[in-house]
Amino acid sequence: MENEIEIKIMLIPENIPLIYQWLNHQNILCHETEELANCYYDTPDLYFAKEKMGLRVRSKNNQHEITLKAKGEITGGLHIRPEYNLALEHNFPELKRLVSHYNLQLGDIEQLQQNLKATFSTDFQREKWVVAFNQSEIEIALDRGLIKNSQDEEQICELEFELKQGNIIDILTLLEQLPKQNGIWFSSLSKAQRGYLVGYPDKIAKEIEKLAAYSVENHSEIETYQFAQQLADFIRLTDSEPLIHQYQQLTAEKVDSVDYFTSQDYFAYNLSTLTKMNINSND
Repeated sequence: MENEIEIKIMLIPENIPLIYQWLNHQNILCHETEELANCYYDTPDLYFAKEKMGLRVRSKNNQHEITLKAKGEITGGLHIRPEYNLALEHNFPELKRLVSHYNLQLGDIEQLQQNLKATFSTDFQREKWVVAFNQSEIEIALDRGLIKNSQDEEQICELEFELKQGNIIDILTLLEQLPKQNGIWFSSLSKAQRGYLVGYPDKIAKEIEKLAAYSVENHSEIETYQFAQQLADFIRLTDSEPLIHQYQQLTAEKVDSVDYFTSQDYFAYNLSTLTKMNINSND
């Protein structure tokens, strides 16, 4: 088991050349491109989704691996989650083997294994660079592809900054140097979360109902910020005016339209807030 520490940023395809230009000025230790086929599994009653977990089988160059991403912390675009991985001989999701290997507690494993079914896929090309920055090594991955389920599909176009070794502050400092451009934004939604939502307006509506009824009274600064970023994710999905109003009340940020949530102003606000919270947590 390892803790995956990464920052997820979404972008429009038109901004990819700008990212390439910026990357060419970094201290690149290695660079490679790979094709990744990922199938996510769950039970008919969505056990893993309800537990805020993701269970997938990834295939690359005829090699297969099962991964369980457990519930962790997601603050804005910063994702810190326990991750359990196990190599497979084929692409069948051997959950029992994974649970036994790591001695995990997941309820009735026999029943879970029997009820697993393919729920959606995320197939994409990953181009990745490992860069040396300050005292850290940071992997930057550009993912481009599709999320597909039985109802619909959605484009993947995102950057992930993963800490390989060093300090999370170095990722945030590196992001300060990222070109400031509309159409690059932080997101708390993982590919797995998006896979459950694509083509399901009823599920999105239920999430919006939960957000609208949620109160942050007596919550910490981090909890309040996390909630604000969840609002932002669903505002981008739905253009919901009530959620925009709720976001403005919560953050005191000026929001003229839904375009704010993909703007360079929104990016700068998130980066400043994340940096401040991480510096304070290390004091």
